[in-house]
Amino acid sequence: MAASGLNASTYDREGRSHIAALADYAMHLMEQMKYINEHSFNNFQMKIGLNMGPVVAGVIGARKPQYDIWGNTVNVSSRMDSTG
Repeated sequence: MAASGLNASTYDREGRSHIAALADYAMHLMEQMKYINEHSFNNFQMKIGLNMGPVVAGVIGARKPQYDIWGNTVNVSSRMDSTG
């Protein structure tokens, strides 16, 4: 999971360049996956779901803390990934 534009220094309200950067990142990941498959004789697959909107972020876990994001925006992206 990846997110962009989460703080004021990376959020571009007018040009929305943070969204274009995230989509560009996703395309580069797909290209890298193709390269890995060709050179390791595997058939890994990747599906990508992109969505825009508010999220809630935080650290969960006492023994093994992990940073995570939640919200309807994340849920819709996940559904686009799983059904795409």
